Amino acid sequence: MAPTTTPTTTPYANFIIENKIESVLATKLNMQQFVTVDFSLQASAGMTKKIHVYSSTGSAEDLAQGAGNTVSIAPQWEEAEYTVIETQARFPYFDEQAMTDPAFIEAGIKGLAEAMTNDITSKVIAEFGSATLAQTGCTWVLNDFIDALSKYPHEDEEGLFFIINTALRGPVRKALKDELKYVEDFARTGYIGHIMGVPVFFSDAVPASTAYLATKEAVTLFTKKAVETEYERNANIRQTTVYTRQPRVIALTDATRVVKMTA
Repeated sequence: MAPTTTPTTTPYANFIIENKIESVLATKLNMQQFVTVDFSLQASAGMTKKIHVYSSTGSAEDLAQGAGNTVSIAPQWEEAEYTVIETQARFPYFDEQAMTDPAFIEAGIKGLAEAMTNDITSKVIAEFGSATLAQTGCTWVLNDFIDALSKYPHEDEEGLFFIINTALRGPVRKALKDELKYVEDFARTGYIGHIMGVPVFFSDAVPASTAYLATKEAVTLFTKKAVETEYERNANIRQTTVYTRQPRVIALTDATRVVKMTA
């Protein structure tokens, strides 16, 4: 009688690979900490999602006795259309590759995680780049950052962060000198200090000579689920293919929550 069970033919159990992918994703400068994650996405890949990007005009006024306001707060919105995308990365390997080079699968798993992370990062930064509030002519002295903060239109500054092009790390440090207080405990995770109490991050994904002051409410990652992992086995040629995928739309949803700084 033929056996009723199928022997394991992959060098690594699937759950081990999935755990490794999650581990690598967690150690990167995770852009999901800089955005709002919304799992309410209902559309499928290729469909259009319409998003309202809100801003407002008007200001408070100092009034004399008997006088009233001459301007009103006027919320405004612009409708933007985004196409739902199924983002996927693929890593195939043969049993012989895994057996002759134990590091081969590790490198492939790292590549899968980095590909998914880099995709989110580039799309998030692109949405920050659509900011309507701007601080131009920056030489990265303290006054530039103070002026950018003054253009942030909300009273509550909780959750603000600066994310800056990596090439500006030196110029920012030189311009601020003792004003930038480095936090050694966080250096290993990409969180390197504060400016005026606002945490500072550096990323190669930010365009040259550019920085953003923002909160996570500025950009929203719409999806149905976290990154999923799937496996495909071709037993005849002893090949395993690992896929990571996520349906997503990354959109600027509150233009009042990001200020673009440029040199």
